[in-house]
Amino acid sequence: MRLSEETRLDEQWSIIDDFDIDILMMTSTAMTIAMSNGSNYKQRSGEMALLLEQKQVYGIVTGENERPEDRAEQDATAAEKLAHWAAVKEWVKQHGTARSTILVGLEARLQASYMEITDARTLWEQLATAYNAKLKFNVFQIGDELVGITLED
Repeated sequence: MRLSEETRLDEQWSIIDDFDIDILMMTSTAMTIAMSNGSNYKQRSGEMALLLEQKQVYGIVTGENERPEDRAEQDATAAEKLAHWAAVKEWVKQHGTARSTILVGLEARLQASYMEITDARTLWEQLATAYNAKLKFNVFQIGDELVGITLED
């Protein structure tokens, strides 16, 4: 008796162990970096930078890859116009990937606060300003510590 293609695929998936499933879940589109509070900013921003590099959009948030400037097109040839608009279209696509990757990687409460920022570079910089604390303790760490305090009889 010959197994159908669907049955064979089901059997192949059933033998994938947990390690393989973890690897599958870390594809470039599925992996997110949860920034749960300001105390983990350095680690999480480093991980997010790696993810943005993997998606080839890190230059968008660093300013290395800026939007192609709009230029007067009356003197441009049709080929030049087409090349320019193709470059703009590609930049817009990369910009959207960078911005959405950063936002999806944030915890929901932070995501809601930063959703209105439409520029990926500005978003990246504002997160750095807000959570890259120069002091030993920041508001989130203090809040976490206060939650752990109990009154003793």
